[in-house]
Amino acid sequence: MSLTLEYFLFVLAAAMGFIQFAAGRGGLRGLLFSQNPRFNRALAVSLALPPMVAFFTWNYRNPVGIIEGAQQAGMFSLAVLAAMSLTMIMGSVFNHRRLSSDAKSTSCMEDLKNMTFFQAFRKRYLWKR
Repeated sequence: MSLTLEYFLFVLAAAMGFIQFAAGRGGLRGLLFSQNPRFNRALAVSLALPPMVAFFTWNYRNPVGIIEGAQQAGMFSLAVLAAMSLTMIMGSVFNHRRLSSDAKSTSCMEDLKNMTFFQAFRKRYLWKR
């Protein structure tokens, strides 16, 4: 596996773990993969911890391989964008039937406490008359 792909996958997993942890702490049920708080925390830790260990041991595992700064910045940005997109998609798929789109729309982030991302998007932008 190339170093850039390895870096991309590590950042993707770490970002998804941190997003799950933050969504759980913030009560944003529309972004969570599991509605069980303990399982969601365990999932967040299991997603974020291995990449963190990998980042701290990067030079031991790859003594001659480096990723250029601009390439690293691009891969980081792309991986975080992919993590946010995957979280919104997976959270919407997993919670589609559990959360109701009948809840009253408040503000953008507050909507995610009672509905999924796609339900909130549809309610805010597509169903306006």
